[in-house]
Amino acid sequence: MTESKDEYLHLDPRIWQLAGSDETSRIRVIEKDLFIEHDFSQYLNAVLEDFMCGPRQTRMPCLLILGDAGMGKTAQLHRFQRQFPDGHDEDTGQLQRHIVIVNVPTEPTKTSLQFSLLEALGAPLAVRGRAIDHSGVIRRMLMAHRTKILVFDEIQHVSHTRPRDRAVVLDTIKSISTECQISVICAGTPSVEREFLADPQIERRFDIAKLAAWSIGAPFKRFLQTYERARPLRIASNLGELPMMRAILQETSGVTHRVIQRLNAAAIVAIHEHLERITIDLLSVKRLEPSRVIEAKRAGTVESVVEADQLRATRRDGAKSKPRQANANTDLSATASR
Repeated sequence: MTESKDEYLHLDPRIWQLAGSDETSRIRVIEKDLFIEHDFSQYLNAVLEDFMCGPRQTRMPCLLILGDAGMGKTAQLHRFQRQFPDGHDEDTGQLQRHIVIVNVPTEPTKTSLQFSLLEALGAPLAVRGRAIDHSGVIRRMLMAHRTKILVFDEIQHVSHTRPRDRAVVLDTIKSISTECQISVICAGTPSVEREFLADPQIERRFDIAKLAAWSIGAPFKRFLQTYERARPLRIASNLGELPMMRAILQETSGVTHRVIQRLNAAAIVAIHEHLERITIDLLSVKRLEPSRVIEAKRAGTVESVVEADQLRATRRDGAKSKPRQANANTDLSATASR
């Protein structure tokens, strides 16, 4: 790395070394998942921690998270789940699952919802038969696992069912929370809000948190600045400046997934084409010129494949030039690496 670290002051110091590395390494990093902490995620994290630390009681606090597709609801919930991984009781060895996440079926009924929950709990197939008391199995497993939070993701699917099935599904969710004394979190699109408000008991049970699309303001500026500091581009893109913020919102409609997707594509092309910064023109490259993005990704892949082939050829040539007694060591190394 020949560049001065002063040239990378727009980046987090932890990636200064990466910023000086080759094109392939930097593109690979950009292609990996990136979670950016922001105001709503910090609020949600605090609420979930309160749920985890609070005592069990007759009526546990519950939460309905609303946001359009791509706003990061699922990513936030899975990230929180990783903070409280599964474990085993030191005395009994019993599996403990503090947070369980269930994907709601497309057209949920009480039975299909219970099957999805049993699958998420890792219940054996034998207890999923129709002659089994599924409610009892679910209750015993949740209590045995000492589950504190049960998440139902894609809860907007209840809107696709008949009114009677919808009422039964929501009542089943409420009953699980009451009987097992666990907090329930439902996450879905805004269209499901009316279903929760229509039932007074459900409405009183669930607080509502709404994740709105991004707009011009300090929170979005911090979000973009955090993104820029985490991406190994050698020249500052100044994503937090007003013209750039407006251009990003115009291209993405303020949807988090789309924002990250467009910025990643722009960053990859910027590295490959030696621009080293995201420009307004590059924000639409994924939508209007996807071939440039594909070419940039492919160039890094081809380069890495060629390098690997060259390395293997060098090792073969080196092995042939060594005395025969060295072959035993070579074979052992090859066996250990397979």
